[in-house]
Amino acid sequence: MSDIDDVFSIDIDDLTIGEVVEIEARTGQPLDALGQADQPKGLLMQSLAFIIKRRDNPDYTWEEAGALRVSAAQSTPDPIPADGS
Repeated sequence: MSDIDDVFSIDIDDLTIGEVVEIEARTGQPLDALGQADQPKGLLMQSLAFIIKRRDNPDYTWEEAGALRVSAAQSTPDPIPADGS
């Protein structure tokens, strides 16, 4: 089983057509649903993780992909200090 603290990063532009087809088949959603606030994200994120991790490890499982943690990283610092000054 995957380490529960395992994370992955993905470049959507690096996906093959076959990988996009598999992601859409697994989720029943178009890939661009990832950017739509009103669409569910769980299956889409698990599918992306599964596809990317399986590139390096063909034995990587769907369950392992589901065990990855979601981490929202802030790319730019907040311009307003916490104390409001």
